[in-house]
Amino acid sequence: MDRMTKFFFGNWTTRIYLFAVAVAAVILIGGNLATGDHEPSFAGIYLIGLTAPVSVIFAPYFLLGEGWLAVAMLWLSVLAGLLLNTLLINTIVGEVGKLRTRRA
Repeated sequence: MDRMTKFFFGNWTTRIYLFAVAVAAVILIGGNLATGDHEPSFAGIYLIGLTAPVSVIFAPYFLLGEGWLAVAMLWLSVLAGLLLNTLLINTIVGEVGKLRTRRA
């Protein structure tokens, strides 16, 4: 297993988190395609919540802005939050795993 695959899919906690973010993104994209409106909708709040705290930094502009910049800001902040949260989850799970092996 190469490093990037192990980083994103190395443990169950990360897989569940990535699945939740992917489902929220599909709901957002599906809703936008169904209505024909390509502006971020209320479903974007779920993505912001799942990828907090990084995406919360950009949330005020997303909530107030319109146009292509709001859409780009939403997806870039979600991506940054996803990467940081994945790193944090892997670090926490890795430390817990180390503690378990020391006690055994």
